Amino acid sequence: MNRSICFTIICIVAFSFNVIFHVNTAKSEDTFDNVDVWLDVAEDIDEAPGYEDSDDRLRNWAIEVGFIGGVSPDYEGSNDYEFGMGPNISITWKDLIWFKGKSLGVNLLKRDGWTAGPFVAKSTSRDDDDNRKLKWLDEVDSSIEVGGFAKYRKKPFRFELNIRHDPGSGHEGTLIEAGAGLGFPLDKPWFVAMAQTTWASNNYMESFFGVSTKESERSGLKEFDADSGIKNIGIILSSGIHFRDNWKIGFDLQYKRLLGDAADSPIVDDEDQFLAGMSIMYTWGSKKLKKKP
Repeated sequence: MNRSICFTIICIVAFSFNVIFHVNTAKSEDTFDNVDVWLDVAEDIDEAPGYEDSDDRLRNWAIEVGFIGGVSPDYEGSNDYEFGMGPNISITWKDLIWFKGKSLGVNLLKRDGWTAGPFVAKSTSRDDDDNRKLKWLDEVDSSIEVGGFAKYRKKPFRFELNIRHDPGSGHEGTLIEAGAGLGFPLDKPWFVAMAQTTWASNNYMESFFGVSTKESERSGLKEFDADSGIKNIGIILSSGIHFRDNWKIGFDLQYKRLLGDAADSPIVDDEDQFLAGMSIMYTWGSKKLKKKP
């Protein structure tokens, strides 16, 4: 069995572990809460100035293991905040195959600052015990999303676009996420500010923001049909530092404003959503290869 096949298997095992682990712990009453949120944050932090390791592109393989956690709303639209945490794993092979957060992907295109390719990811779920307001609402199961990504990196500018769809038994919808930002200071960035927005399909909006007739009767919330549209806009600030050779810490601050039917939903108590997170990781990898001339 050649190395590329072995590494692909390792990434699939890591991805499966994250899915199984977070599906199980998401239903428990311990500190491993809001795990879907922290997996998303892990992907943001992973590319923060001072946190991402450009030398990984010069290695055959690199692995990072640690924890991530912080404070966030207990569901999207809530005004109740709680502490949550979870394991964080990141793996790359020859700057081609990668696993981070809750996504497994392949960099098929790499040219002039652009990187693009396909990915699969664990979808966001919601449990009726996340908050008392959700008690009589249908749960949204976790599933596997498929999609594609494109991102541009050329100091100090950044752009990214993700399109993902859940063909399974989760929200069964589609998300289009776009962001653009700058690293600061411009000459040698140590943090990045990204403006971000998300479009969501009918199925996604109905799953997370709609209230059916039966749900309305059980919960007392008014019936509500949530249509597709721009779900939110916001800004993300992220940074990181390396210390003691193989250790690094990352920081992430987020503000999102819910819009359209997401903001109008009777499930939502606060359109303004805040998050503060931190990750600590131990890293190791193969010897650095020589840069191509």
